[in-house]
Amino acid sequence: MDLRALLGLKALDDVQSALFVQPHPDDNEVGAGGTIAKLAAKGCRVVAVTVTDGRYGAVGAVDPADLARRRQEELVAACTALGIREHIELGFEDLGSYTEADVVEKLVPVLLDIRPEVVVTVDPWTPYEAHPDHVKTGRAVAECAIRLASLIVPQTPPAYVPLMFAFYASAYPNAAVDVTDYWPTKIRAIEAHESQFATPEWPALKAYLEFQAREAAKRFLGDGGDGRLAETFKLLSPRQLHFFPDAISS
Repeated sequence: MDLRALLGLKALDDVQSALFVQPHPDDNEVGAGGTIAKLAAKGCRVVAVTVTDGRYGAVGAVDPADLARRRQEELVAACTALGIREHIELGFEDLGSYTEADVVEKLVPVLLDIRPEVVVTVDPWTPYEAHPDHVKTGRAVAECAIRLASLIVPQTPPAYVPLMFAFYASAYPNAAVDVTDYWPTKIRAIEAHESQFATPEWPALKAYLEFQAREAAKRFLGDGGDGRLAETFKLLSPRQLHFFPDAISS
């Protein structure tokens, strides 16, 4: 059985509109920067949402308010590098006491306004994911599917539920996007977040990201990867986000 065809799923880089929701400034770039750049270059409407202000994303003697301002500036630079023209900040405090329900409340109107074909975010079910902002963001995005498909969100016809949900940084990827031509753009966008990546560890991390991308290409793109680079995702239909235990292996 071709489950993807049955559920109406299609290639992630073949959509006309996409919403990328990240817990912090820089998560979209690390997890899906090449895909974002590829979609933007093809004329896809790409909208980015950042849930928190990233004010605690550092160690040492740094003022959180100053860091939040700096990260907002870096975010603008990264979006520009990727070709993102629309960006929304939800304004929650990094590592704050906001709830998953708070994120859902703010995301649902955004989804109803933009009506993207696919919503992309971090995978909250990846084993060992301990960051509460990642868990709350990923689960909130998934919960939006349930909310939009119920009477709890009043809708006038035609009712809207995203066609697909895609989760990056997933331990269970089932799809990949060839981002070979857009890898330098992804790296530039990541490096725009100087407060996070202008560190002695960055060269090793950059090498590891490329290693992951080459291994992903070998697994998903065929021909032994042929030297290409890929970003991976767990691509699911809204139907697979409720009462669908086989989703983990789909």
